[in-house]
Amino acid sequence: MPKADFKDYVCRPYCSFYKESQKEEMACRGAEVIKNLVMQQLIDPDTLPRFEKNGRLWRNYKKNFAKYICAPCPFRIDGCDFMSEAPDTADVERIEPCGGFILLSLLIENDFIDMSSLEAVV
Repeated sequence: MPKADFKDYVCRPYCSFYKESQKEEMACRGAEVIKNLVMQQLIDPDTLPRFEKNGRLWRNYKKNFAKYICAPCPFRIDGCDFMSEAPDTADVERIEPCGGFILLSLLIENDFIDMSSLEAVV
């Protein structure tokens, strides 16, 4: 079955904020960028493996993604704990970014895309 909707390959498997029963009309900036990668045929969601989440990996990409992914994200307005300048230090290890951020970091880390591919679609 083709994964036609980005919710099938971004939100459901990777986003802790996604609620199946709620109709969400907006998407995080990361999901939008992944959708652009798919539309430009830089990745094929039907061939992507199911990656395991890795919190250390997200923190490695935080600085790189801040400009392209996080700054223009519509959800940042309501407060993004992951990109917060002063998060509660007890929670730092547990705070997850959005599913788009997670999948983008995994795609780069596993050589499905590189930063130039990412920059081309933002």
